[in-house]
Amino acid sequence: MELICFNSTSNSTTVGSQKIAPAVVLGLCCLVGLPSNITVIISIAREWNKNLSFTLKLMLNLAVSDALTLCLAPFVMYGVLFGWIFGLWSCKFLFFLGHWSLYVGVLTVTSMSVHRYHNVIKSRVTNRMILQRLERWHRHLQLIGIWILAFAFALPIYFIQGLKDNDGLQRCQRTVEEQSVEVTVLFFNILLGFVIPFLTMLTCYLWLHQGLSQKAKGSIVTRAPQNQEPRNQRTNIRTYKKRLVISIVVAFFLFWTPVHIISVIDIVTTLTKTSHPDVHCQLKSFHRIYGDTSRALALLNCCLNPFLYAISLGNLMKCFRKR
Repeated sequence: MELICFNSTSNSTTVGSQKIAPAVVLGLCCLVGLPSNITVIISIAREWNKNLSFTLKLMLNLAVSDALTLCLAPFVMYGVLFGWIFGLWSCKFLFFLGHWSLYVGVLTVTSMSVHRYHNVIKSRVTNRMILQRLERWHRHLQLIGIWILAFAFALPIYFIQGLKDNDGLQRCQRTVEEQSVEVTVLFFNILLGFVIPFLTMLTCYLWLHQGLSQKAKGSIVTRAPQNQEPRNQRTNIRTYKKRLVISIVVAFFLFWTPVHIISVIDIVTTLTKTSHPDVHCQLKSFHRIYGDTSRALALLNCCLNPFLYAISLGNLMKCFRKR
């Protein structure tokens, strides 16, 4: 028997106001973020055959995933305000496509951190010729692998997404009957979309800091004056790359942390459905109020990235072509 939660303090006006704010944010994200990401895609794609660095290719990958995510925002916005009227198949496919693009973004941002750490390690390898040949194949495979792996991560969404009546409207959401299946899906969503990428990035930057510290200690030697200018240029390149990548990583986790907090709450909500019905109803009400808001805030990240690119892109386009 399904547990029914009543909320005496809620009414149609309150529920409507809770939906309007996320819908407005989604609309603004689409209007601002989609043209910005398309501009970034065109700008970088024009330089594709001019010895682009792998960092710029990852930026292009991230811009494509952000643009794809924002293309789905109008459907989500309409569903938030008026319910889902596009049918079951479109519910499954569009939400799968959205999760696919979001996982691509997660893996791309993680790859940026790994790539920065790899560049420090690479400088200690003596046989650069063999390394460069291996890198060309490895980087092309990595870009393809990001989309394939993200596809596998997002595939379960297609099978668990469905239509369900909520607040008097039909919603496109998870329709899983078995408690264990829903908890497993949510757990892996948090693990693959937040915990593993965060630990990977954190580890890379800790090792990177340690490697740079050791490198700085070993580089206190007398330098010839004629080598000072090229060395300063390389330092500027590293500074631009470091600031851009770190800003993308920080922004990503600031905007996506609320979504995964809601996922943790959803796990607790599912586990307390029969054992603690009062807690279950309170958490379910919390999700109803803040779930759409957290997802709308997450989409702000897709709008922010192009502006982060614009700050550094002028210098990066000149510097990265030489790498």
